[in-house]
This record gives sequence, C-alpha cells and structure tokens, in this order.
Amino acid sequence: MQFAVRETTVTLTPLMLIAIVLGVGIAGYGGYDYVRQTTAVDDAVAVETTVTDANIERSSGRRLYYRVTVEHTYRYRGTEYTSKQVFPGRTSPIYTVRADAERVIEPYESNTTTTAYVDPNAPARGFLERQTTLAPFRFVGLGGLVVLLTTLHAVGARDPGQNTELRPASAHEPTRYETLFGVDRGTVCRVSKRLLVVAPATLFVSLVATVALLYTAEGSSVGATDPAGIALLVALVAGFALLVALTLYGIWSFTEYRRLRERIPEPRPPSPFRHPSRLVTILYTSDGLDAYGRRVKLTGFALAVTGLLAGMFAYILVTAS
Repeated sequence: MQFAVRETTVTLTPLMLIAIVLGVGIAGYGGYDYVRQTTAVDDAVAVETTVTDANIERSSGRRLYYRVTVEHTYRYRGTEYTSKQVFPGRTSPIYTVRADAERVIEPYESNTTTTAYVDPNAPARGFLERQTTLAPFRFVGLGGLVVLLTTLHAVGARDPGQNTELRPASAHEPTRYETLFGVDRGTVCRVSKRLLVVAPATLFVSLVATVALLYTAEGSSVGATDPAGIALLVALVAGFALLVALTLYGIWSFTEYRRLRERIPEPRPPSPFRHPSRLVTILYTSDGLDAYGRRVKLTGFALAVTGLLAGMFAYILVTAS
C-alpha cells in the first residue's frame, strides 16, 4: 500500500503494519501499567499485613539480574488475600546489582507485621511500597522504538543506497581522512577488526564463567580476589575493549563513507546520516545495495551498537554507584 502525506510518499507492507500494531500495543501496555500504578498509589487503603516470605530471584539465562518478591497475607473487607508484590502494577523492577535488591527487602523479615496498601479496585494485588516505579517504561521505550523505526522505514525513497553512481577510484584523489588520530587509516581498520573478534569471544567466555561461578558460590557477595570476581573483571575489561573496537571501527567506517561520497557526481543524494528515513531503509535492506549503500549500512550498525553498548555501560555504572 502506497500513499502520500503532504507530498511525502509512504509505503506500508503487511509486515510494517504488524510491526506498528505490535509496537503500539507494547508501548500501550507499558503506559497503561504506569497509569494503574499511579491510580493504585492515589487510591490505596492501608491495611495490616504479615510477611510470610521474602526472596531475591536470580535470572536463569546469560543475562544476570535480580527480582524481589515479598509474600504477605492481609485481610480486606473480610476477605483474606496473599500477594507477592512490593510495588504496585504488574511490571516489577529488575536490579543489576544484588545489593540494590537486598536493600528493597531488608525491612521485610518473615513472620513480621507491617503495612500494606490495597487498591479497592484490585484488592488481591496489595503492595508494600506506596510509590510508582519506572519499570513500565521499558515497554514504552521498546514499543516506541519499534514504531519509530518502522515509520521511518515506511517514509521516503525505496531505493537509497542502490545504483549509486561512483567515479572510479583511480580517477579521484581523496581530499580528507588520509590518517586517523595520526595513524594510517588501514592500521586503524585492522586493529579494530581484530579487537571485534577477540573482545566478544572473551566477553562471552568470561560472562559464562561468572554466571557459573556465582551459581556454585556459597556466599551471595563477590570479592575482587574471588574466581567469580576475577571473571567479572575480565568481562568488564572485554566489554570496554569491545566498546573501543566498535568506536574505532565506527569512526573508520564513517570516514570511508565520506570518502565514497566524494566520488558521487553532483548532484549527490541526501546524506542518510542527515535523513533518518533513508538510513533506516538502508539498514532494513538486505539485497541490492551497492558499495556506497553497504558502507552506509555497516557504518549505521556500528554507530548504533556503539551507542547501545555505551548506554549499557553508563547504566551499569550509575546503578552500581
């Protein structure tokens, strides 16, 4: 299906429509859950509850995180209920640092009496902390990202990065980026590619070792000299090396893209890095890209993964501090 909106061509395929509907649904669920949290906090009625169990649940996959559950029993309007919720809403927070999870359940010891809060519209979902959390925004962000990328893909030209006319390299003398950081650009490329092979392999092995050692460890804490602590340190170093490798490769690839653009005769097509719809369409394209389009695609992926990895490092550092 193709139509125009204010002279802008929009192309929608069945897969795009499904992606948009799913994205809207995921984001809507997150938004709805946050509204439910807010309503539950505003309408909450305080009741006496007895804590029967408090647990920190560790993830079972490669990704290590923790969830908190506190089972407590209370009566509301003559009916007894049992809930495991600490915070309101259906989306519970996750913690990347065990100490953060321990701080949450610290006030709730088994067989002690405390205060719970009950939403009269959902009395079976009593909670202990009368405050909202940002957990639902994980769904809002994911759904919004799906809708944004799909919309950008649907807007604009269908063939950027294809059939781009390039002047022969022998007939064009590059005018920029002969070196990067004072180093031969070829050397930067080779070093970054080698790191992109070694760093992910080291990161994977060290993470698997960290998880295995944590599961077999007797205590819950990890020391810097413990095997699990050493494996975790190696994982962090490997992750940082991967970030450096991606950054170097992304810079090299972007300069290679600029050198290719110099070989395009005037008038040149709009730069994909200044027109997101063109960039997203190139990233979604699997066949038919020319040398220019493939370079744009590799550069876009490198920069996107670099940004994602940098964000993960920042999140870990902030939550760990």
